Amino acid sequence: MKRYLTVLQQKKKVIRKKILERRALLNSAILNMAEKSAAEQLASTEDYRASKTIMLYMNFRNEVPTGSIINNIRYSGKKLVLPYTNKEFEIIPYEIPLAGELKDYLVRSRFGVLEPDPSLCKEANVNSIDLVVVPGSVFDITNNRIGYGKGCYDRFLSKLPASVYKIGLAYDFQVLPSVPTTQTDVKMNEILIIETNIMKKKTSHA
Repeated sequence: MKRYLTVLQQKKKVIRKKILERRALLNSAILNMAEKSAAEQLASTEDYRASKTIMLYMNFRNEVPTGSIINNIRYSGKKLVLPYTNKEFEIIPYEIPLAGELKDYLVRSRFGVLEPDPSLCKEANVNSIDLVVVPGSVFDITNNRIGYGKGCYDRFLSKLPASVYKIGLAYDFQVLPSVPTTQTDVKMNEILIIETNIMKKKTSHA
């Protein structure tokens, strides 16, 4: 059965496509600097320092890289939680054991994203999560977010306690003055912005 998009959904689709096409053009030098910048910015926030359990994403297709953040979390002794998406596009949080290497606990999903192996990791209690770092395709200056069209994160985030702090990670060109939203879209508490224009100048002089 063909699925017809509402006017708002169509607007989201157009905006998403435009921004993701631009994101796809980022080179490895900018991605490396973005990874460092994201880790430094997050580590400087009070909510990160106060959190004992942090849920993060495994970056995919030029999302802001999270490798350094993950290393920082594991080395600090904080608990790391990563998302597993089932066939119904529901996100299930899994806690990653501190022992051993991260790669030993991950598997590749049907979409190519690295996820926790449910047979090796235990499902995390959502009430124990203090901070969630969220990916997205587009954000705006009032902390609204557009995801990738499946509603996975919106459904998951809506089930979390109100006390859980939500931070979006975005490149500067992903943050617009405003984006179309619905009542089911979950806002971030904060967005950490990675300045790519500065990075481009640095790489051009390298």
